[in-house]
Amino acid sequence: GTTVTSGLRKVDKSEMTHKNPSLRTSNVVQAKEQSPAGGSVHAQKQVQVSQKPPRMALEGNKWTVENYGTEHLTIEATENRQTVYMYNCKGTTLEIKNKLNSVAIDGCQKCGVVFDSLVAECSIVNSKSVQVQARETVPSIQIDRTDGAQIFLSEAARESTQIITAKASEVNVSYPFETANPEDDNFVEQPIPEQLQTVVKNGKLVTTILEHTG
Repeated sequence: GTTVTSGLRKVDKSEMTHKNPSLRTSNVVQAKEQSPAGGSVHAQKQVQVSQKPPRMALEGNKWTVENYGTEHLTIEATENRQTVYMYNCKGTTLEIKNKLNSVAIDGCQKCGVVFDSLVAECSIVNSKSVQVQARETVPSIQIDRTDGAQIFLSEAARESTQIITAKASEVNVSYPFETANPEDDNFVEQPIPEQLQTVVKNGKLVTTILEHTG
């Protein structure tokens, strides 16, 4: 039979964020400023509404990070009950130190989030081209309505993390994996399947992953 490592792609050394203190922010496309001159009053109002000021604040046990651009931010959690909600950020790198309850990424583009350990889950929704790195453990990662997500798991999280996807595309998971050859880099990348095949068997729907053979 095929080995468990079949279909895995090695991650190039330049892509290995587990060897770096945080995710890289290179190749981030910054939004171009547009002059409202000549535009309609309605269009100018829409621009003003969309350009809300950045804000990072702790309210109760909830950290809110919103409307940031290409910046590197750091949060130091002080309690396991604290949560982080990241919203409407573009090109932002967020580093979260210490253990906390959960992290939610909503409506973000080309952002990177690095955290130590979570009690509950990390969720990604309505986002595009995001990267998430777990330095230690995370029980669950949920990805919904997202195009492009790169998940980096630590050795501790590799066997214990469940990843749930819905309406998501281009999701890849990278994790350390031991090989027989000690000279091989032990970090590999594998895509989460997007195509499913459903048939009716004995009056019930049976769904399996559609695998292409070349």
